[in-house]
Amino acid sequence: MKAFLTLFLLHLSLLSLLMLLASKSQATTLEVITENWRPYSFLENGEVKGRSTALVKKVLERAGIKYRITVYPWARAYKMAQSNKDVLIYSLVKVNPRLALFKWVRPLGKGDTSSLYRLKSNTDKMPQTLQQAKKYYIVSNINSMDHLWLANQGFSKLQTPALLEQAIKMFFRKRVPLIAIDDSSMSVEFAHAGLDSTKVEKVMTLFLAVPYLAASLSTSDQLIEKLQKAYDELLAEKAIELIN
Repeated sequence: MKAFLTLFLLHLSLLSLLMLLASKSQATTLEVITENWRPYSFLENGEVKGRSTALVKKVLERAGIKYRITVYPWARAYKMAQSNKDVLIYSLVKVNPRLALFKWVRPLGKGDTSSLYRLKSNTDKMPQTLQQAKKYYIVSNINSMDHLWLANQGFSKLQTPALLEQAIKMFFRKRVPLIAIDDSSMSVEFAHAGLDSTKVEKVMTLFLAVPYLAASLSTSDQLIEKLQKAYDELLAEKAIELIN
């Protein structure tokens, strides 16, 4: 009788522990971080909106994951996603210097090109090749896809403020002759900074930029697989669409 009671209490304790762990797991809120990068993600009237945001929310909801999306300056978000556990980050463009730094979930769009732009009022001779472009000062916000891609290609004359808006204003104030920026977001971001995109022109195309949902390396493979399954189901059902 005593042995039976001991065994019963042991099973009861184990069951209580499992229920506590399950409850704690369900109550955990996944941290999802992004930046202000129109039209993909931006904070407006206290709500995180944007093309990529809408897709990410659908995936998380299909996966049954409780989440919280927060907008940070890109440099901070980028660092958090490398150092914090169980963090999702979007829209993270997949370029070579980043490949081993994150776990990649799925693309959030088909991708668009990133390019170098000049002010039309700048009458100085402009580069015709990438090699020639290395002799010019170029601005892009720190740890952005443009910054990392250019640095990886051997560009050294880079100005890298913390925010994209700061980079845009430096460019329009003629502190640098060239800016590297994504083609699809260029006019929207210029307008948000109160500047006119018709006053600039493309100098050359740099690379194809495909935005992704990614995760910190410490994120469990089980969570990654759960997100990928939810994404694939939605895509097959045509409940989400990849556009740029």
